[in-house]
Amino acid sequence: MVSRHRTALAAILLGNAVVFAGVDPPMRLATAAVVLLMVLDLRRAPEIPRLHQVAVAVVAGLAAVQLLPLPVAIRAALQPGFSEVMATGWRPLSLAPWATVQTVASGVVALGIALTAARAASTRSGLPALLALIAATGVVVAVLGLAGEAGAPEKVLLIRDNTGGGGPYGPFVNENHFAQAVELTLPAGLVLLAVNLRRLRRPGDRRQLAAVTVIAAAVAVAVTAAAMLRSGSRGGALFLVAALVVTLPLWLRPRRFRGAKWPGVAVAIVLIAVVAGLSWARLPVLEEGFRDLIAVEGVDGNTRWDLWVSTIDSWRRSPLVGSGLGSYRHVIGMDKPATGDSVLEQAHNDWLEWLSTAGLVGAAAAALFVAGVVARLSPRRVRRLRFELRYALAGIALALVATGLHEIIGFGLQTPLNRYLLATWIGVLWGLGDRAGGRDDARPTPEPEEGEGEEA
Repeated sequence: MVSRHRTALAAILLGNAVVFAGVDPPMRLATAAVVLLMVLDLRRAPEIPRLHQVAVAVVAGLAAVQLLPLPVAIRAALQPGFSEVMATGWRPLSLAPWATVQTVASGVVALGIALTAARAASTRSGLPALLALIAATGVVVAVLGLAGEAGAPEKVLLIRDNTGGGGPYGPFVNENHFAQAVELTLPAGLVLLAVNLRRLRRPGDRRQLAAVTVIAAAVAVAVTAAAMLRSGSRGGALFLVAALVVTLPLWLRPRRFRGAKWPGVAVAIVLIAVVAGLSWARLPVLEEGFRDLIAVEGVDGNTRWDLWVSTIDSWRRSPLVGSGLGSYRHVIGMDKPATGDSVLEQAHNDWLEWLSTAGLVGAAAAALFVAGVVARLSPRRVRRLRFELRYALAGIALALVATGLHEIIGFGLQTPLNRYLLATWIGVLWGLGDRAGGRDDARPTPEPEEGEGEEA
C-alpha cells in the first residue's frame, strides 16, 4: 500500500514546486500543517546521529536565549556593539524577535520533513521512492522554468505579473537560486541512473524494470541539467561540477595501481597538465570570470566582498550569541547602509549570515552538524557498502557539497522549496544510517512488517 508519509512528502515537494516555489504565505502555512500531521503520524521516531542531536539542541537553546527577556545590563554585556540602539528595561536579545520566531518555525518545519523522510528511507522500498520523488520535483522545476522563460528571460521559473505594479518577478530571485534547486534534485536522477545501470545485468523482469528506470532517470538528468545551463547560472554549474569531483571517491571503488593501470594514470596526468596550461594562458579571462562571480547585480556597484566585510562587522557587535536568528535584514543597515535605491537584506553568503545572527554558539552548532554529515559520508565507510546504498550516499554527498559551496556566494536556501529539498536529503541520510552501518551491509535489508516501517 502507498505510504501516507510518501504521499504527504510528494504533496509538499511537487506542490511547492508548482505553486511558486512555496514563497507565498498560504503555501508555507499549508506546508507547516501537512508536516505537523506527518510528524504526529510517526509511529516510531527515526534515529538521529548524536552530533546532529547535539547541534539541534544547541540551536534550540540559542533561540530560547535570544527570545528570553533579559535586563539591559546582561544584554549590553552579550551584545556590546548594539548598546547604542538597545532599549531599556527587559527585552529579548534578538533585535527582531518576530523574525526569530519565523526562522525557528521554518527550522521546525524542515526538521519535520527530515524526520518523515528518514522514516521512509529506513525501508527498502522507501529509498527508491524518495529518490524518484526528488528527481520528479527537479523535472517539474526544470520544465516550468524552461516554459516560463519566454515571459521574462532574466527571471527563470514561474514568472507571474506583479499585482502590486512593476515588472514580472520570480520566486527564485535570480538564476543562481533556480540552479540551486537543480543541484538539490539532479543527484537523485544520477543515483537512479547509476543503480539501474548495474541492475541491467540481472535477467528477467528486473532487467526490464531497470531498463525503463534507466531511460526515465536519463531523461530527468538531461532535462534538469539543460534547465540549469539555459538559466545561465555560472555558479550553479561550477559548484555542481566541483561537488562531483569532490564526491567522486564515493561513486567509484578504489583500485590498486597495477602495471596495466599506469597508462591511464599517465593520460590523467597529461590531461591535468593541459588543463593547467590552458588555464594559465587564459588567466586574465578566468580572473574576469571570477570577478563576475563575486559581483552582485543591481546593488549599485557593491560586490559580495563588500557585503561579507560588513557582515563580519555586524557579527563583531554580538560575537557570542549574534543579533537574533532571522534578524540580518533588520540590523545590517548599521554596518552597510543602503546605497542608492538598494536596501540590502541578505549577505549573499548564508554561512556568514548565520554567523552574524547566531554568533559563535550557532557557528559551533553548524560545525557539529557538518561533522555529523562528514562522519556518515566518509569514503572508508561508504565504499564497503553494496552499490544501492553506496550510490545513494554518494548522491546525498553530491547534493550537500554543491549546496554548501553555493551558499558561500548566495542565499538560495531562503527559498522554501530549496529548504524542503535539503531537509529531505538530510532525512534520507538519517534513514540510511541503520542500513549502512551494521552487520547487514552486504545483504539486502528485509522489508519491515506492516505497520512498523511501511505505513498503510
